[in-house]
Amino acid sequence: MEDRKMQHDELPLGFGMALAQNEKALEKFAQLDERQKQRFLFEARHARNKSEMQSIVGRIGEWS
Repeated sequence: MEDRKMQHDELPLGFGMALAQNEKALEKFAQLDERQKQRFLFEARHARNKSEMQSIVGRIGEWS
């Protein structure tokens, strides 16, 4: 069960790379509560291409 939770909480590789390229989004993501992070992680896991992933990360950077 612990292994499954770790996998569920891991950043998808493309998401982590996109965050690393957007400092503002990275900082905002770190400040989100767990529920908000999980929502973005769900979207990232279901992104179909690089453009969708960048759009998700861009929205994080705009998050208030």
